[in-house]
Amino acid sequence: MRSALLACSAVICCCAVCAWQPAQASANRARLDRVERRVVRIINRIRAHHGLRRLKASRSLSRAASGHSTDMLSRNFIGHASSDGTSMGQRVRRYTGAHWIGETIAVVSGHGTARRAVRLWMHSPPHRAVILDGGFRRIGLGVASGSPAGEAAAATVTADFGA
Repeated sequence: MRSALLACSAVICCCAVCAWQPAQASANRARLDRVERRVVRIINRIRAHHGLRRLKASRSLSRAASGHSTDMLSRNFIGHASSDGTSMGQRVRRYTGAHWIGETIAVVSGHGTARRAVRLWMHSPPHRAVILDGGFRRIGLGVASGSPAGEAAAATVTADFGA
């Protein structure tokens, strides 16, 4: 039953990717919407349960994540590289000076976008590894309404992590 629920709530859930990026870091406070704030709260609750530090919202990582969710939605694709072929590491590095970068992507349908996205990530070993990576200190979220497949009652969610 639980796996059926997960299958129904997910349109697509991509693998998590981490990339080492040498550069200097600067954390800004992000302006997140209600769903994005909820994702951060749920992830921080999970991290606290595992004895890990809370992640701080980052404006620069949120811009990177939001731009990628919008790109995927408008260009009808799902993946960590941009529609122009730019790698995840290069794309995120345009926005932040984080040394270590991770990303999780999900497309979920129905209500409870934040909860469903995090549940999907936690049931996927590569996504779970990114969320529970103790080296990450910051997070940025980007949620775009709709799916690359054209499903209106869905959301495309990108979470970018940085250290």
